[in-house]
Parts: sequence; C-alpha cells; structure tokens
Amino acid sequence: MRYRKRPPLTSREIVVLVGIGLAGLVIATALIGADIQLSSLAPGGGSFFSPWGGARAFLFEDGDPYGVRIAIRAQALAHPEARPSSASPYRLDLPFFLLPLFFPFSLIPDPAVARGVWVFLCQLALPGTVFLSIRAIEWKARRASLVALSFLGIFSLYPVAALAEGTPAVLLALGYVGILWAIQSESDELAGALMVLCLCMWEVGLPFLVLVVWRVFHERRWRILAGFGMTLAILLSISFLLYPGWPLPFLIASVGVIRSPHGISTSVILLGLSPEYGAQIAEGLTIVAVSTLLYEWAAGRDSDDRRFLWIACLTLAATPMLGLRTELGNLVVLMPGVVLIAATAFQRNRSGGWLGAIVVALTFSVPWILFLRWFAFHDQRAYDLLFLFLPIACLIGLYWTRWWFLRPARTWLDEVRAVAR
Repeated sequence: MRYRKRPPLTSREIVVLVGIGLAGLVIATALIGADIQLSSLAPGGGSFFSPWGGARAFLFEDGDPYGVRIAIRAQALAHPEARPSSASPYRLDLPFFLLPLFFPFSLIPDPAVARGVWVFLCQLALPGTVFLSIRAIEWKARRASLVALSFLGIFSLYPVAALAEGTPAVLLALGYVGILWAIQSESDELAGALMVLCLCMWEVGLPFLVLVVWRVFHERRWRILAGFGMTLAILLSISFLLYPGWPLPFLIASVGVIRSPHGISTSVILLGLSPEYGAQIAEGLTIVAVSTLLYEWAAGRDSDDRRFLWIACLTLAATPMLGLRTELGNLVVLMPGVVLIAATAFQRNRSGGWLGAIVVALTFSVPWILFLRWFAFHDQRAYDLLFLFLPIACLIGLYWTRWWFLRPARTWLDEVRAVAR
C-alpha cells in the first residue's frame, strides 16, 4: 500500500497561519499588559506572592523559603494597608519539590509584572478546565453552549476571586480534570505524573486524591503508580540536591499555616449564623458529608468511567463541607462539577436549551449578587452565603442530574440493538 505524501502548504495557507499566529501574539501581549496593569493597581495576590517570594529568597538571597520573613513580605505586597504579623496566612506551605515550578516567575523581579504573568497563565487554564471537562464528559457541545460555559468558567465570581488572590487552585482544577481524562483515556503514566503535581493544598483536593488512589488499587492500574513513583522520585531527588533539609522547615510552616486564623470554613459560618446550635450543625454536616462520600465510593466501586467522573465531582463539591479552612477562590476547583451539571441540562431532549441556560444564569448571577451586597453593605451574612452557595448548589445539582448523567438517554439505534439482542 502506497502512502501519498502530504502536499506542501500553499502560499495562501502560509499567510493565514502567519496571520493567526500574529493575531494570537498581539492578543496575548495585550492581555499580559492588562493583567500587569491590574496587578499593580488591585490588592491581593498573596497566594502567589508567597511561593514567588520563597523562590526568590532561595535563588537570589540564599534564604529559607519557609521563613516568617517571606510570609510578612507576601502580606505587605498583597495588602499594604494591613499590619504585618508573624501569624500571616501567606506562609509558604508548598512542598519544596513543587517550588521549582515557580522558579521561572521568580526570575521576574517586579512583583506586579510577575503577578500579571501568573494571572495570564491562570486565565489560560480556566477555559482549558472547561474544555477538558467537556472532553471527559464526552459531550459534543453546541457552539452556543460552549460559549456560555466558557463565559461562566472565566467571568463568574469564583474564577475571578481565584485570579485576584493568585491561588494555585486554578491550575489544580485543570490538573484534577486532567487526571480524570487521563484515567478515562488509559494514559496511566500521565495520570500518575499529574497526581504528583497536585500534591498540595490538602484542604482543596485531599479527598479527591484519596478517591483516585482507591480507584487505582481497586482496578490494579499499576502503571498509574509507576508514573506517580517515577515523577515523585525525580522531583524529590532534585529537591534534596538543591535543599537537603527542606522537610523540617516545610512541616513547621505547614503547622503555622494551620494554626493561623485565616480562611473560612463551614463551622465558622454556622457559628456566626447560629451561635447556639452552630457547632452541632457543623458536626452533623461533616458527618453527613463523610457518610455520603463513603457510601458513593462503595456503591461505585465497580463503576464505569462515567460514574467515577460523577463521584469525583461529588467529592470535590463535598470537600468544603468537611469543615476544613479554605479560601473563597479555592472553590474554583468545583467548576468541573458545574460543567457536568450544565452539560447534562443542555442535553435534555425538549427542555435542554432553556434548562441549561437557567443553570448557567443562576450560577453566574447569584454569587455576584451576594458579593455586591457584601461589598456595598459589609453584610457578613452575604459573604457566608457566598461561600456556601457553590458547594451546596453543586451537591444538589449533581444529585438532580444523577439519573440523566449516569443513564443517558438511548438513541434509536441503541433501542434497535437492545431489541436485537
């Protein structure tokens, strides 16, 4: 069998490709410039300044990246009006084997420029998370649905809050979806490598990673463990060559971050809403969330990839209900669950169009209304409801779409095949 060579590109095709490349370069340059300008004017970014300052201290100052001085400096950059404190929430708690990921940003001495470039990278990750979620769901989205979900994934409040704070949770959301897609497509080594890159921010994704590990052992997907072990061994070897004594400072810094009064949790919110019964309600909510996860994990032990994806989204949505302290922007990791709910609504036969539009509209408008009320009237209750809205809405939405997503409507050809059997 002869294979014909691919014909060379015509001059017109070359001109089109060059034009697309130049247009992309101009757009990227404009976005980076706008991000740098906003970063120099808007406060925040402490979650980025912490690893950026730690990387610069290690590379250029021969200092301890986990020291209190780095945390105070990050707080001063993020919130210049705040009083410096040794209990700063911006103390670096990233394991050192992942800190080299911030070395390229540490080469930029200007904090506003470095933050702007980081924000641009996260902006690219947001639509990437949406598109990869759609790919994992195996949904052929229409153009209008794709535009609506992309708009939601970029401009809704939680991604905007994540960009403003500079939290790595934006990249973690992309990494979590990448793990699910890699497992589904049997790219086991890639899934293991992505798991190593996601070994941070335990308050965001620890239950999710436990679920993935449990799935790996249950299905005996040893190639995932091989990819995980090889990647971790390489990164650990490099980290111990660069900084042999990093585990102890890292553990001390992590304990300091846990003890610092930062972030928000369901127990704090419920105590504020009901000082008398808030603690009992929070404990009950944690018990219900853990019991629900254990039940779904056990029920889906031998499930297919579609149900495992649903359980993974449920796990991410239930994690904020476990009482762990976190930040508002970290809820961006729940976006894959939002995409799953909206995609399931859009795929309904008769009412899919307006049903999906309602899901997108409510997910976009309700958080912004709560935020504007908190910002305008300093209503703490509105901020508390803002934190609770997305996890609760995701949990309700996932169970609402459970039957439709796990048992999608069969086509006419599927019905004929079922009869033929």
